Amino acid sequence: MKKQKNEKNRNRLVFLGTGGGGYVMFTQARKTGGIYFELGKRFILDPGPGSLVYSQKLGLKPEKWDGMLVSHKHPDHCTDADALIDGMARDRRPFLVAEEHCLEPKDGMYPCISEYHKRISDTRAVKPGERVEIDSMEIAVNKADHYSPTVGFTFFCDNLRVGYASDGAYYKGQEKGYEGCSILILNVLTPKHRRLTKRHMSTEEAIELVNKMKKKPELVIITHFSFWMLRANVWAQAKLLEKATGVKAIPAEDFMELDLETLKTRKLRAK
Repeated sequence: MKKQKNEKNRNRLVFLGTGGGGYVMFTQARKTGGIYFELGKRFILDPGPGSLVYSQKLGLKPEKWDGMLVSHKHPDHCTDADALIDGMARDRRPFLVAEEHCLEPKDGMYPCISEYHKRISDTRAVKPGERVEIDSMEIAVNKADHYSPTVGFTFFCDNLRVGYASDGAYYKGQEKGYEGCSILILNVLTPKHRRLTKRHMSTEEAIELVNKMKKKPELVIITHFSFWMLRANVWAQAKLLEKATGVKAIPAEDFMELDLETLKTRKLRAK
């Protein structure tokens, strides 16, 4: 029993994918399964294609997870959502925190979560500026500047503060939502000196965001890579960010586990 308690209280995250955008999602050049968290609760963030399969292969026991968060309704962020809710809801009522357009028809958009899966979950539609409490974990919902209505999240639990900005370009004041985070996860699809889109973050914008923070994080992790980022060398892009900000920066890898307290990483092996 003591061992189970220690495992439950462990604070970590696992990248079930580090690819982003339609082409990388389709080819699976990088996997697209989202990020699994153990932070007060066990939950999945942005479960794109592969989330269910790889969580099973890594022995993460998705049937025992407590819930899910979805930042927006693009398929590389939500495709496996209903399937995972099915498993989680067999012996519990999982929490489901999602940007409001993911859950209700609105502004000409259709939801990405079915009516049935909303009913069997503790469902909470959120928008920027709101806060959600789930037992000992508090979640702040932050604005994101993306093609589709999108939010980022800041997680507060056990004296830890972890930020996830989700998709979107940098905008003035964005850093305020992530002040005090020890770990900041940024979806960076555009390498330095190459402007591909106005609604995805570039390496330059990631640098600007971090440099405008009054209290910089201990660690920045870049992820959600396009082919342009992969060709530009994600380690080189992380090094550019680190040199310009003075903050340790690393690129995420598929199946990379991060201990949220020690900031040590290792790569998990799929069965």
